Amino acid sequence: MTEKESEKEEKGSSDELEVINHELNKDFLETTTFHGLVMAYHASNTPEKIFWISACTIGFGLLVSQIFLLLSRYSTHPINTIVTRHYADELSFPAVTLCNFNSFKASYIAANNITESQVRYFREMFNVVPSYFKLNRSQAEVQQLDAWIDSLDIMQFVTDAAFTCEETIRFCQFSGEVFDCCAEALPVLTGHGLCWTLGVRTHSNGTRYSRFAQYFQSSDAGLSAWVNVHSEDYTDFYIPGSTQDQGIRINFHLPHSPTTVDTDGYAVPPGVHTYAYLDVTKYISLRSDNWGDCVNFPLPHYNVYSYEACVNNIIASEIWDQCHCRLIFQLGDTPTCKPKDMITCVQPFASDQ
Repeated sequence: MTEKESEKEEKGSSDELEVINHELNKDFLETTTFHGLVMAYHASNTPEKIFWISACTIGFGLLVSQIFLLLSRYSTHPINTIVTRHYADELSFPAVTLCNFNSFKASYIAANNITESQVRYFREMFNVVPSYFKLNRSQAEVQQLDAWIDSLDIMQFVTDAAFTCEETIRFCQFSGEVFDCCAEALPVLTGHGLCWTLGVRTHSNGTRYSRFAQYFQSSDAGLSAWVNVHSEDYTDFYIPGSTQDQGIRINFHLPHSPTTVDTDGYAVPPGVHTYAYLDVTKYISLRSDNWGDCVNFPLPHYNVYSYEACVNNIIASEIWDQCHCRLIFQLGDTPTCKPKDMITCVQPFASDQ
């Protein structure tokens, strides 16, 4: 093979490669999803081609700069959440509400010639759930019972018929220090009748706060109370909404929050020692001015917002809208729901919810 023939063959191979590369580039530019290059390839004039090439170059530069910024930020190990643990020197002891299972003393009922039917009917004021009282009762009997209810000072009757604080709580001590249980005990009406709340004091503005603080874990470092349930003075008939059991019901709650003894209480029978372990979880919420429109604050009848207080107000509002009265153990100055209101309106309304 001569030198000229060799050069001619090499040139032919080079031309073939150029054709292949051209076809590949053309195919890529026509099918790629990199639309800027496609627009530059199909540009009909030079200014349009320059525009699309510039746009692609600027976009690629911005991509590289963003990648660089993200890598630089990642290399600094930024912290978005900070969790700190603080060990408190003391913990405020919660309020303790005690209720006797028996709402009315048998001795008071007998001394005032109160009949079993009258007690049963009166107890309907505490029953939100429907009961069987209205069964087998004549209209004349119900009218007589309504007349008896109307003749009562309802709150005075509840107070006189219930066990007093002195009769119920006989001894108290906190962390070894004996104190007068009833000197600061607060009476509170619940679904169990008259109950007593310990460990709470009240500021001049009406806000309640804890009387005690606990500094270390121990059964002797907390609250100890001796309670007399007066088994000998229990009524010997079943009262709807009450219980045939003997003992007390205990509920622990925040000082500024209403008790939920009806749903969250612990039952304690007589003749035993009961130990209750408490674990404190504290949630710090945003200031009330940052709550938006989802909460109507302040709540009626409560100086401090709490979930339990909010629920109580919602229930009271719905019952008032439906029956135009309030439950006997709800705060307020509106008319109290009497047994007839409970049976004919509140209980049917509650059962439909």
